[in-house]
Amino acid sequence: MVMKTEKLTIDLVFSTKKIVRLTEELKGKNLSDLYFKALNNSDIKSLATIILVFGELEGKNPFNSDINKVYDFIDEYKKENKKTYEDIYKEIAEVINEEGFFIKKMTKEELMEKINNPLASLDLEETIKNAANKVATDTMTDAFKGYQG
Repeated sequence: MVMKTEKLTIDLVFSTKKIVRLTEELKGKNLSDLYFKALNNSDIKSLATIILVFGELEGKNPFNSDINKVYDFIDEYKKENKKTYEDIYKEIAEVINEEGFFIKKMTKEELMEKINNPLASLDLEETIKNAANKVATDTMTDAFKGYQG
C-alpha cells in the first residue's frame, strides 16, 4: 500500500516478521485482535506504530524509528488527502485483509462489519476472567461471613 504526501511517499510492506514485531510492541495476541481494538478505540499511537513498523522507502524505514516523524507524516497525509484517522485505519485494514495477514481472510462485508463493530475493542477473554474472579471473590466473602471458627 502506498501512502503519499508532497514530502514523502512510503510503501506499507506486510510480512510475518513485521506482524510479530508489531504484536510484541503493542502487546497483542494477534494482528486481527490488536488491529480492530486499536481502530475501534481510535488509538492514534497504535496507528502510528503500525505505519512505523510496516513503512518502507526503498527497503528501509523512512522514519528512522522516530514515532514523532510518523505523527508528522500522518498529519500531512490527513491534510493533503482529506482523510481521518478512521479512513487511514480502514485503508490499511483492506490491504492487510487482501494480503491475508489477519487470522482469516474476510469478505468485504465481513471486514466492514468488523471495522464498524465497537465490540471488537473489548477483550472478551479478559472480561470473562474478571467477571469470574469477582463472582468467586463474592462467593467466598459470603461464605466466610457466616463462619465463626
